[in-house]
Amino acid sequence: MMFPTTGGTVSGQQMRRDDQMLYFMIKPGPEQAAAMDGLRHAHNLARKYATKRIHITLVPFGDIRLISAENLDLIRRAATSLQAEPFEVALNRIRGNALVGNRMQALRDFQGALVARLEAFGIELPNYAFNPHASLTYQAWQQRNIPVSPIAWRVRQLLLINSIHGKGHTLLDSWALEPRQGSLLF
Repeated sequence: MMFPTTGGTVSGQQMRRDDQMLYFMIKPGPEQAAAMDGLRHAHNLARKYATKRIHITLVPFGDIRLISAENLDLIRRAATSLQAEPFEVALNRIRGNALVGNRMQALRDFQGALVARLEAFGIELPNYAFNPHASLTYQAWQQRNIPVSPIAWRVRQLLLINSIHGKGHTLLDSWALEPRQGSLLF
């Protein structure tokens, strides 16, 4: 099954601005999202994008209205089969319009494992170069490379989101990341 990429055309038709795009993503906690909003304010970045929508895209699938119920079920089954432990994300630089980090191997490994599970279930993925970042604004892109105090959180959940343009995110499903070894008390 092939998914359209975001933007451009789908089956020769121009994608509309009212699209409902399906994504796997992770989101920061409320405290970290508020800190990211504080960076937008401190650096005069447009704040039209709701703080609760700040995220890191792992896999985009395209317009959910073009994905069959069977394929959506396959996506969910692939996510259910993923075995992953919680991991840390730390973002410490505003680059362009996004917040990025320089030690992102755990996130890259997680995204790679997710892609491998999707492919194991026969899901053809759009051409997407994973470049971990949390967009702070969607205003016109500007050249920025500003170090900031790290904003870090422990990723404990994989989210399947329907992003409705101009309206917000609808959570379709989520999967907890489970530690494989219990904590030892000494």
